[in-house]
Amino acid sequence: MPETQYWAGQESVSTRHAVMNATFIGSGVRALLAGVVLAPFVPLRGRWAVLPLVLAYSVGLVIVGSFPSATGGLRETMHGIGAWLGVIGGGVLLLSIAITLARRHAVLATVTGVCAAIALGGGWLAVWRAPEHFGLYERIAVDAVIGWQVLTGAALLMSRRRNSAALRQG
Repeated sequence: MPETQYWAGQESVSTRHAVMNATFIGSGVRALLAGVVLAPFVPLRGRWAVLPLVLAYSVGLVIVGSFPSATGGLRETMHGIGAWLGVIGGGVLLLSIAITLARRHAVLATVTGVCAAIALGGGWLAVWRAPEHFGLYERIAVDAVIGWQVLTGAALLMSRRRNSAALRQG
């Protein structure tokens, strides 16, 4: 039988809640692994900020998946902590990456900065300005970080393919 979930104080039953929660946990683990693998490529001057933020963002996603939202109690508290780390932490993480990369990789820093602005703007609207549309603005904040991950991953894969082709020809 599906678990009863609560959204905006109203009861709902989701048949796919386990998949969604597993996706949050998997995304947190993936983000942490990516942070560990890519850490050597983060300029030293920004590594002290980026790596702890990767950890906070990753832990936030795992907490959200481990403590699905509910009304009241420890579960709601933990979900809220995880959401703050994932939603606001993700935007702050992107901002720190943009600042760190500004000198060496201007285009990537600009794209990252735009995604950070969207994420932080969505988080700000969700929490402080438009709570009646919380879900929409929360999705904007979260999806800006995920979109950045997809764009950056694709760019890295394409640049590696171009570099490999150039090495074979040259």
